[in-house]
Amino acid sequence: MEVNSYYEASAKVQKWLREGRGQGIGVEYIPWTKTSDFSSLGRATRLKGTKIPRIYHLQSDIQYRAFLLFEFQNFFDVRESYPLLDVMETIDAKENLRFDKFRDKETNEPYVITTNFLLTLKDSRGKEKYIARTVKNTSELKRKITWEKLEIERRYWSQKNIDWKLITEKELPRQLAKNLEWVRETFFEVEMDKEAFSIELFRELHQNGDQPVSLILKSFDKQKKLDKGSGLFLFRFLIAKKEIQINMYKVIDLSLSFDDLRN
Repeated sequence: MEVNSYYEASAKVQKWLREGRGQGIGVEYIPWTKTSDFSSLGRATRLKGTKIPRIYHLQSDIQYRAFLLFEFQNFFDVRESYPLLDVMETIDAKENLRFDKFRDKETNEPYVITTNFLLTLKDSRGKEKYIARTVKNTSELKRKITWEKLEIERRYWSQKNIDWKLITEKELPRQLAKNLEWVRETFFEVEMDKEAFSIELFRELHQNGDQPVSLILKSFDKQKKLDKGSGLFLFRFLIAKKEIQINMYKVIDLSLSFDDLRN
């Protein structure tokens, strides 16, 4: 990534660049800031990805919830804490932007402006498209400095012709995060041939769609001589793989019939 003179005098920036921060794609990407760099105002989280098996560094609860959603969606790559190292050269109209507010008070070195997530989509022909997303709690939007940083981000991505949007906790409810956590865990457990058994469960669910899901799963365990709870695990796995579609924004009520749960 190109770095202009605005940042190149910073010893910290040069050190982090040598470490590979803010560079690479996929499993090779290293976020600009890591959870160990400074204390977070929220709950910092480190977790392994399901699509790309690297450790992701998320600085707050809302970033964690956003990551769970992005990973569940059809994004090819998710890069967190993406640095705008060429920000001064990229933005043309910057006279009224308060870059002076984003400096270390002791050293006067400029802070590197980052965007929470740079997402990559791939179409059927393999062509890539980038999308940038910033996540903030609505309480943060009461601060003028927050809006000043958001405006820098908005202009930066606009000049790069990359779609950028702000997301708040209103688009990332806790129930959605709970459901996404509940299903993604199945990617990391390999106690059974879940690919083969999930195909069989998929068939059972559709053949008995008018029955409560809990009864279908219990019957499946007994029929296949599996340990108790195996059917539920496979049901979660099918959701994680998007083989079955349900509303992830609501509580998943297994007392409902499979047909009703999907509606």
